Amino acid sequence: MKNYKTGTSTWTYGDPCHYENGKPMNILLGPCPECGTPCFDYGGGWRCNSLSCSKSVNNPSCDLGNLPTWWTEPINVYLDGNSWCATYDDFEDLQISPAGFGDSPKEAIENLKELMKMYPDVVDNK
Repeated sequence: MKNYKTGTSTWTYGDPCHYENGKPMNILLGPCPECGTPCFDYGGGWRCNSLSCSKSVNNPSCDLGNLPTWWTEPINVYLDGNSWCATYDDFEDLQISPAGFGDSPKEAIENLKELMKMYPDVVDNK
C-alpha cells in the first residue's frame, strides 16, 4: 500500500473515508495536486477533501480527469517549509537523493521528473 504524509495529514491509499450509517462511502487516494489535502474517489473520478480547494466537491463543474499517475508511484509528497517536496521512497537526504520542489504537489512532482530526465543515472528504475 502507498502511504502519504504531507505534514498535516497521514493516510494510506485505499483507506475508507466519508462514512454514512457506519459504512464507508469513499476511499482515500493521493494528495491533491493543487493543495496537498487528501483526495477521495467521487462519481467515477476524484475530488479534494478540502472544501476551499478548487478541486473539491464545492466545484462540481470542474473536470478533474483521470487520477494522477504519481499517486500509485513510489513518490512521496510533503511540505518542506513553505514549499512542496517530492522524493522517491528510497530518499535518504538531499546530498545523495533527488528531490523536486514547487509551490504545489503537482509542481514538485513535475520538478522531480524533470530532474530524473536530466540525470537518469542518479536513481535506477525511476
